[in-house]
Amino acid sequence: MIPSVLAGLAVWCLVPCSTTARRQALFGQPKAGGRIDPAVVAALLTPVAAFVVLGLPLGPVIGVGLAPLFHRSMSRLETAAARRRNAQIVAQLPTALDLMVAALEVGRPPVTAFELAAAATADPLGAELGLVAGRLAIAGDAGAVWRSLALDPSLAPVGRAFRRAATSGMPVAHVVSGVADDLRRERRAARRERSRKVAVRTAAPLGACFLPAFFLIGIVPTIVATFRSFSF
Repeated sequence: MIPSVLAGLAVWCLVPCSTTARRQALFGQPKAGGRIDPAVVAALLTPVAAFVVLGLPLGPVIGVGLAPLFHRSMSRLETAAARRRNAQIVAQLPTALDLMVAALEVGRPPVTAFELAAAATADPLGAELGLVAGRLAIAGDAGAVWRSLALDPSLAPVGRAFRRAATSGMPVAHVVSGVADDLRRERRAARRERSRKVAVRTAAPLGACFLPAFFLIGIVPTIVATFRSFSF
């Protein structure tokens, strides 16, 4: 028992510690809460569920084999909070880009434009822009920041705009302004699409509500009157 514990401690000492805390302190990223990852819970419960369903010895073996698959599947699922956060960022982004364009047009560098936009924008987008400003302040190559920003689903248009301006030589304010206009057009198109879907989805419930009333008011009296007109 004691050799096993000592071996485990030795392995733990050899594994490098996580840099998450240092990264959060450096970039001002808020600390993650103590909520348990649902993907980890699903992976841990998979062998238990397989044991309950299949029993020994096949259940635990199959459960251990399926645990990584369940973990990967659960990790890809987007939570409702993440969807709301992404929707808020998409809604705030055009206005924040307008602020950045105003700063860029007067000759401010991109890091200052991000800082000013972050200070004037509420969370969650304000916090994200503050992180980008911190990365630009310490980065030796702004292109690396734009490439990493292009991988973010919410801020990818911003990263692509700055990369396009840097590679093409176009005025960055003009490129960012065009991105803001494109985002507004996409948002209006998404709203129109949602309104059309609402109209389609409400057609069946409205039909189900009006059909009995039409049958009772329009058809049943006609049938009753027709039978009354017969003489037996």
